[in-house]
Amino acid sequence: MRKQGELILPGDEVGVIEEFTAGEGTYEQDGKVYVSVAGKAFYDMINRKVNSISFKKPSLLALRKSKYVIGVVVGLKEDSALVNILSIEEKPLGSPLSGYVHISQITNKFLEKITDALRVGDIIKAKPINFSIPIALTLKQKDLGVVYAKCSICGTKMVKHDEEHLRCPNCGNIETRKLAVQVKKGGS
Repeated sequence: MRKQGELILPGDEVGVIEEFTAGEGTYEQDGKVYVSVAGKAFYDMINRKVNSISFKKPSLLALRKSKYVIGVVVGLKEDSALVNILSIEEKPLGSPLSGYVHISQITNKFLEKITDALRVGDIIKAKPINFSIPIALTLKQKDLGVVYAKCSICGTKMVKHDEEHLRCPNCGNIETRKLAVQVKKGGS
């Protein structure tokens, strides 16, 4: 465990999930909590979360005006996906913002489990629906959803198989995702 207020950098290990869960600017992988955003260590002893408080926050005004954001799924819970928001439209952020997608905001269809639509490591195109941290996101529009995914078996980039499925060109594995559909301009 690092000291409260200590400078921490992306990739630094700051705890284990038995002691703390990942909070703002951190993520969990293989039972350990790592830093995703350079900042100062903040251990929330009440909620048992470890955070990396970044030095400069992106403007939430830019987020309010945005049509979409690009993010990476860094964690899954039973009813939500934790997302590090990497860019607002085409403008990369200096440090990621924390966001999440609730299972009810993925599709209008019934989802039995969140892994039927999203997996850790997926890159998604989403729309913000609130503007306080963590930022609530939706994928319900046709043009929102997964834009890049890797095979959960061999790690190869997946290719589109049909409207809801991706196929691995390496091992043939087929997985379900909520895919972002390219919307043609001009209504054709």
